[in-house]
Amino acid sequence: MRKAVTPVVTALLISAVAFLAVYGMGALDGDGASHVDYLEYGSNEFAFSGGVKDGLFSGNGTISLYNGGVFTGSFDEGRFSGYGAFYNIGDTALNDWHFNGEFQNGRTNSGTFYFQDDSEVAINRDSTDVTLTGPEWQYSGGFNERGQNGKGSFVFEDGSVYNGSFLNGLADGAGIYIDADGRIAYEGDFRNGLFNGQGTYFSPGGWSYEGGFKDGLFDGEGTVTDGDSIHSGIWEEGVQIKRDE
Repeated sequence: MRKAVTPVVTALLISAVAFLAVYGMGALDGDGASHVDYLEYGSNEFAFSGGVKDGLFSGNGTISLYNGGVFTGSFDEGRFSGYGAFYNIGDTALNDWHFNGEFQNGRTNSGTFYFQDDSEVAINRDSTDVTLTGPEWQYSGGFNERGQNGKGSFVFEDGSVYNGSFLNGLADGAGIYIDADGRIAYEGDFRNGLFNGQGTYFSPGGWSYEGGFKDGLFDGEGTVTDGDSIHSGIWEEGVQIKRDE
């Protein structure tokens, strides 16, 4: 049996949202002021020009991070808030991107990520849930600064679907994988995006395997059912090494 096809979030999207969360505070050190209409400020980590109120970035402004990121847009109490654009310049198509859209409390709320390879990913956030739409996939469900987390649904290019738990962008926990024909192909435990733990695999040919899995392969004690034929045994890395009599 081959390793299963499993949902993997784009690392670029995770890094983008985490990056925004880390640098979204924007508080100035020092005494600050009750109100400053415009300020140019520099430190060892970033440079800022724009509005400041009570020592916090406020109104329109631009912050340039010395590791390559630039945000220009609206701030509220030190956080990205309202419409803005964030540019991240990297050395690969995954690291060179920009985002245009709405920010709320220092995080992306709704808008579009644009990447160097001309791909786009749209994001719409509803409380802790989001809908992400890529060029050939879609995700809806729980989301935080580390990517897909909690319950969600991931639809692949071929129409196959994973419904279940996610951890940091990968299928992790209880879930169901449904193939492109709408047939349940696997139901059980996932870890790191692969079948891991206990579960049941349903083959296109009609037989099924119920038992242990490791990294997408039969592994451990299990039972194969094929019509009226049922036999149990022990598997190791997809190969049966013992058959019970």
